[in-house]
Amino acid sequence: MESDNAMLQAARWYAELGYAVFPCAPGRKTPLTEHGLLDATTDAEQIAAWWMQHPRSNIAIRTDGLVIIDVDGEGNTWLTDEPAKLAELDVAPLSLTPRGGRHYIFRQPEGRAWRNSTSRLAPRVDTRANGGYVLIAPSVVEGRAYRWANERGLAVAPHRLPEPPAWLIDMLDALAGSNSAVAQATPGNAIPKGQRNGTMARLGGAMRRVGMSQAEILAALQQVNADRCAPPLALPEVERIASSIARYEPDAVSVALTEDHWAQDHGPPAQPAPLSVRELMATHRMLRAPVIHGLLRRGETMNVIASPKTGKSWLVLALAMAVATGRHWLDAFETVPGRVLIIDNELHPETLAHRIPQVAECLHIGMNEIAETISVQSLRGQLRDIFSLGKYFESVEPGTYALVVLDAFYRFMPRDMDENDNGTMAGIYNHVDALADRVGCSFVLIHHATKGNQSAKSVTDVGAGAGSQSRATDTHLVLRPHEQPGAVVLEAAVRSWPPVEPMALRWLFPLWKSAPDLDPAMLRSEKAKRAKPAEEVMPEPPAWSVERFVEEFLSEQPATRSEIRERATGKPGLSWRRVSDFLDIAEHRGLIQRIKLPGQGGPVGFAKRDKEVSL
Repeated sequence: MESDNAMLQAARWYAELGYAVFPCAPGRKTPLTEHGLLDATTDAEQIAAWWMQHPRSNIAIRTDGLVIIDVDGEGNTWLTDEPAKLAELDVAPLSLTPRGGRHYIFRQPEGRAWRNSTSRLAPRVDTRANGGYVLIAPSVVEGRAYRWANERGLAVAPHRLPEPPAWLIDMLDALAGSNSAVAQATPGNAIPKGQRNGTMARLGGAMRRVGMSQAEILAALQQVNADRCAPPLALPEVERIASSIARYEPDAVSVALTEDHWAQDHGPPAQPAPLSVRELMATHRMLRAPVIHGLLRRGETMNVIASPKTGKSWLVLALAMAVATGRHWLDAFETVPGRVLIIDNELHPETLAHRIPQVAECLHIGMNEIAETISVQSLRGQLRDIFSLGKYFESVEPGTYALVVLDAFYRFMPRDMDENDNGTMAGIYNHVDALADRVGCSFVLIHHATKGNQSAKSVTDVGAGAGSQSRATDTHLVLRPHEQPGAVVLEAAVRSWPPVEPMALRWLFPLWKSAPDLDPAMLRSEKAKRAKPAEEVMPEPPAWSVERFVEEFLSEQPATRSEIRERATGKPGLSWRRVSDFLDIAEHRGLIQRIKLPGQGGPVGFAKRDKEVSL
């Protein structure tokens, strides 16, 4: 329900005050919407749609017209030797970030158009302004939440925010002036139609290499687009370029640009060139050549899925030797001899050198038979992802290898990509397909199974991450525990072969061997966990509005903030923080007024405003 969605309620709250918001991925700062900060809005229906679809999404506010002073890190010493200046910042709402940083929120003075900056105001002191955004409470990053400093929450409309103090305005004007001076002194060459997208991608890549964020890259590219592109690109196109570049870690950008990933992802659509059935049949008379009969053909990909520590790597090492020597695999699958490349991201080369003779001996394969037909590359500790291997495979002569093994596939995932996202995984498998076509080989990808009971799942549901992993591959081969200890059941969903019958395997170190004496239908079923007793259903807390809060807890007789909190915080749906926020917003709307209570230095009270006065 909407009333249970804390992020939705907070997003609506900020929008009601006049701040344009948009969702970011749960636990991250990455925008969820297609155009990122350009989609920011105060529209209640759009906000509800976003957070009902992604209820745990973080909340970002667009900072156009604002200037956020971003003091990075708990130990930042900026202004510690100038306490008077530091005190002047205390008039602004103050957001405390998960890593101990501070966001002071001001509005830009009339006539200013400040933009984002990084460490130019002072070391580790950034600004977020036009073309930027910040996360805001109660957003969560790395398991820790943004929160408001005591009595410093964001409770007024943007136009009622304080302006920065005069000394800070001078510094921000100086930064803006230096930017303008540089722009006027060194005008860039015009970027003509036909070169705009590629040039913008290269410029964005240069920014990403030095660690700039997506928001910073977008702001800079928007300026380049306005100043140099003839004619300028549409704003959504600029946003797509910035988003595409920012998904790479700084050390992976060079490879992405070299391989022109941006053009692959966002280039013009393929020109229609359909074949008639007659042409199709004449052009493609035969299926692709087999590598493993019944399972895999040239240019195809195969997942090998099993739980951790099941022996997947041993199984695939035996598969590699079967292909390299043309032997049957598991006494069931005929192979076509061809060279094999194993790229291992998990094992040290010493471990691989120790395992290979063990498996070869048990398979009665002489080391001389595989000495030149299997090649091994250990990348343990080198953090290579699938995109950074493009240059590696460019150096491989097409047709050299029949089979390439990637072990383990999760270690080839780019660090900033989510294996649970279908679109992300489909893109990665598309890239593997392109590599397979380029090298003229098949790929075997070793991956982990999902957690929990595997016996009740369909074959294509076994595998950690998004469901597109099983749908994007040509063969999805899984190992599931048999009811007999030390045994598994091999099953496979195939695309270009007849259905594969399940078969039982028994572990005889260091091999999985066919076990025809075991019934492959006898999958081990995990014991169901004891059901917890049903919890008592509590009544829904009432939905509170500012008007209802004022009506119930305030009167014409003034009461202090503490007294009002004491009355209200025992009610369902009202926390100490929410009571304080309701008071601030009610005062902003003119529903209540502050009244100085008697006595020198006496407290401030709150009371309903006289209706005649408030009209």
